Amino acid sequence: MKQGILPLLLGAVFMVGCASDFQSTGSGSGATYDYSATSNEPAPSVPAPDTTAQDAIDRANQQMAIDAANAAAQQQFLAGMAAAQETMNNANNQVPSN
Repeated sequence: MKQGILPLLLGAVFMVGCASDFQSTGSGSGATYDYSATSNEPAPSVPAPDTTAQDAIDRANQQMAIDAANAAAQQQFLAGMAAAQETMNNANNQVPSN
């Protein structure tokens, strides 16, 4: 069941991310407007693109990088603890018994 959900989720994220690219341009010559130097009306402002999906992806990537760094640090810590334990075990084995 999870295999069917992942492509659907990725497709939805892709469509949301690309939705800002799909803008209505009108139809035919009636939708055009001449913004030449003789026109007194200002050109329409262009809205900022929606970056919600990309922001979510960036946060997820950042969290994965933090998780990977924490896992590497934990692995190094555990390796150091194992080495210390081995050193203690070797030192205890060297003590002569009476």
